[in-house]
Amino acid sequence: MKKNKERKVAMIIPTYNQIKLLEKCINSLKKTTSYKNYKIYVVDDSGEGKIGKEIKRKFKDVEVVINKKNLGCSKTMNVGVKTAKEEYNPDYFLILNDDTEVFQKDWLKNLIVLSEKDKEIGIMGCKLVYSDRRMQNAGGFLEKWKISKLSKIGKDDLLDVDHIMGAFMLIKKEVVRKIGGFDEDFSPYLLEDTDYCLRAKEKGFKIKSYGGVEVIHQAHQSLKNLKDPKLFFRFKNDIRFSWRHLSFSNFIFRVFVYLPSVALFKKVSDESSLEIKNLRIRKELLSNLGYLFKAYLFVLWKKIKSEDQIEVWCSK
Repeated sequence: MKKNKERKVAMIIPTYNQIKLLEKCINSLKKTTSYKNYKIYVVDDSGEGKIGKEIKRKFKDVEVVINKKNLGCSKTMNVGVKTAKEEYNPDYFLILNDDTEVFQKDWLKNLIVLSEKDKEIGIMGCKLVYSDRRMQNAGGFLEKWKISKLSKIGKDDLLDVDHIMGAFMLIKKEVVRKIGGFDEDFSPYLLEDTDYCLRAKEKGFKIKSYGGVEVIHQAHQSLKNLKDPKLFFRFKNDIRFSWRHLSFSNFIFRVFVYLPSVALFKKVSDESSLEIKNLRIRKELLSNLGYLFKAYLFVLWKKIKSEDQIEVWCSK
């Protein structure tokens, strides 16, 4: 791709509590990426501003936005997209977790080339791997009530999927124009990325996962220091997601059968399948059921108040 034809890319990196991994992420982008027509935006969501100030001191060419208080994932990503749209007007928005690391020289060039070949492609993902290069996530499908993941992807595979992981999402500006930003009711985190992909598909865009680009992702590092109960947010967002995207029968099964099982049991590991032999009873099952019941009431209350509007600011 000739330089004068390079599309502008805004890299949006929300950050909360891990400056060392964030610095490693930025350094990998700056030192490895052959594609030059991009600008990095870091959005400090710590609520304190220390991380943003330190990043600005160390990386003069990185744009920094500091949230006055902790807003959560989807709101923070929207802040970054809004800022980049107004200041930089990019052709693509790349959402990146602060615990990611690139190591292939032409990773961005290859994704842009593939995306430009098909106007219907709206969102591109890659093969996310652990630090030992084991496959972590390359997107997946919505199968009845289940959100599944690809078990493998070849280095030359460009696959149609229903969703990709929000740790790495290359989004065309046309998608943002048409469907707006991430649904902020999924804050602080979980399922905002899957919801966004499905909303894009509903508007006719393709979601693609490319196995030729690998990106290291230190999964769940940002969530380790969160003080609030993670299961409540999981349940709240899952109910909201299911209401929007599942048929009635699949909604009933996921919300009133699957979610209670999540409250009662946990998998031996994230890679384990949903089989009895891979499940263990949770010690905190009573409190988990309390979180689930609270989530039922919360979503019901939101529905009664008709507070179910998706932010569509970017489409204006």
